[in-house]
Amino acid sequence: MQVLGIKTDLVRPGDDLVEFLTRAMNRSAQVLQDGDILVISESIVATSEGRVVNLEEIKPGDLARSLASRYEKDPREMELILRESDEIVGGIPGVVLTLNKGFLFPNAGIDSSNAPPGHVVLFPADPKGSATAIRERMGKGKRIGVIIGDSRTHPLRLGCVGVALASSGLEAVEDARGQKDLFGRELKITRKAIADNLVSAAQIVMGEGDEGIPAAIIRDSGVPINEAGGEIPTIPPAECMYIGALGIGPRPYSGGYDRLIECAGQAMARAYAPYSSFRVGAALLTKSGNIYSAGNIENASTGAGICAERAAMAKAIASGEREFEAVAIVGDGCEPVSPCGICRQSLIEFGEDILVIMANCKGDALTASTSDLLPQAFTGRCFK
Repeated sequence: MQVLGIKTDLVRPGDDLVEFLTRAMNRSAQVLQDGDILVISESIVATSEGRVVNLEEIKPGDLARSLASRYEKDPREMELILRESDEIVGGIPGVVLTLNKGFLFPNAGIDSSNAPPGHVVLFPADPKGSATAIRERMGKGKRIGVIIGDSRTHPLRLGCVGVALASSGLEAVEDARGQKDLFGRELKITRKAIADNLVSAAQIVMGEGDEGIPAAIIRDSGVPINEAGGEIPTIPPAECMYIGALGIGPRPYSGGYDRLIECAGQAMARAYAPYSSFRVGAALLTKSGNIYSAGNIENASTGAGICAERAAMAKAIASGEREFEAVAIVGDGCEPVSPCGICRQSLIEFGEDILVIMANCKGDALTASTSDLLPQAFTGRCFK
């Protein structure tokens, strides 16, 4: 197998990427052949698409400022991370781990290493569409494949390896289940990450810094060109052996339920808490779109009190509701308030995937599912 780097000039927003790569290949007398696979860095795809952002033009919101403080990020970059990601999983100082379109990305894939000073480069808007369009234009009658690639680190390992964001013209993952190992045993779970491995091979030549080689031709790989191929399968986070084993909650709130949190805050203001003075409000969103809210109700006889979460649930259930999407809980404390054990048990009775948003009056908020908060729960399903 050969890996042939394509050395180019600096790509600029608005450049026609196919013409840009063709000129670079012509300078070095490189010609695509049948069976070649073209690996292209996501950063030049995004740059040519104009996905370069001047941070001076970004105004961070309150949530971005709060998360930026937590993770030691520039608030403007944090605002972009919120816009670009479907969910924030967590993070460490300097890095925010995000989910977007089924992929796990640090910092939502936003990169400053190959951007002008004061700018960042976002991910390509449509990597799959870009890979297909580039393949159609650069193939010129040749049977080629195209992969848009990036780099990632493995858990507990130093160093980057390649990862395919999108591909066209080849099967990204080969299902090896049913094949035999050296001792004749049938493979049960093995799938080969063909596209990821090809990106890793290309990155040995392309590099990560100022090499000026943002693309490479892989020749004689033995990977068949497939007109119907290209989809990169993903799995739900709970089925991932890393995220699923370690758990994915609680995690920072990343938006989408601001109105529900507001309703919980309003309910907190109406709470009856003369003994502890610790007021809590809860707002429950049903799958039918209705919101039921209530505050906690204390009593001189402690056992007669009721938490805000269960008070809101009682209102919803009395109204005939049985299917719940999310519950927001706001407490008058220094940290986001978490439901007590009885409330967790009461919530999971109606679903293991109810989103629980835990907040305080300062705007700090975390999210988790009911199954995150009460793993291995005892429910009516245990009788079935």
